[in-house]
Amino acid sequence: MLSIFSIVVCLLFSLPKKKNIVNSFSIVGTQKFQRLPHHLRATEENAYDDWRSSGLVEDTMHLDEDNVEYCLQEFIDSKYGQLIFGCHPLPDSHGITGEIKFVQIDGPQVILSLDGKFWHRRETILALAAIWLNTRMPEIVEVNVEDPDELLDFRDVIDEDTGELLFVEDKRSPDFNGDRETMEYQGIDPDIRGPFPLGDGAGFRPDGPMINPA
Repeated sequence: MLSIFSIVVCLLFSLPKKKNIVNSFSIVGTQKFQRLPHHLRATEENAYDDWRSSGLVEDTMHLDEDNVEYCLQEFIDSKYGQLIFGCHPLPDSHGITGEIKFVQIDGPQVILSLDGKFWHRRETILALAAIWLNTRMPEIVEVNVEDPDELLDFRDVIDEDTGELLFVEDKRSPDFNGDRETMEYQGIDPDIRGPFPLGDGAGFRPDGPMINPA
C-alpha cells in the first residue's frame, strides 16, 4: 500500500502543470487545495486528518508566530525534512542546500521564504510545508512565499545592456545519480519518489524506505 505521504505527494503532482507559477497554496476550510481536480477530492479530503490520526503530526495549535516557527522547525527536523533540507547530513552530502524560513503572519496567511538548491521542485517544498503547517494550525488559510521568484526552478539571466538572454540558471541541486533526468524521460514525476531510492536506509515512510517508486 502507498504510505500517507505518497498519497499526499501523488495528489499534489497530479495537478495540471501551468506556465505561470502560483506563489501560494490556498486552503479552503481546512482541508482542500483549490486546484485539485474533482476526481481526486474524495481522497484529498482525508489527507490532513490522516497525517494527524497516524501520529505523523501531533495535536493542533493556535496560529501565532511562535507556533509557526516551532511547527516549521518540526517539519524541517521530521523524517521527511531530513531528506529534503540541506541542514541534514544526507541531503547536504549530495549538494542539496535548500532551506525554508518563516517570514511573517498576515492574518490567516503564513509567509515563508525558500533559499538554496533543492532536489525537489520548489513548489513541492511549499506544498508540503503548507500541509504540515495547516495540519498543526487549522486556522491557516494560505501559505505564500515572500517573492514569487523563489518558486522558480530555473532563472533567466539577462544581459543588462542588451536585454538578451545569456543563459538559463538551473536553481536545482545536482542530479547526483541521474535518477531525476531518467524519471522525467520516463514520464514519472521525480518528486513522488524523491532523490534517495529504496535501499539507502532512509525515506519518507515511517518504516524507513523512500516513497514507493511510480
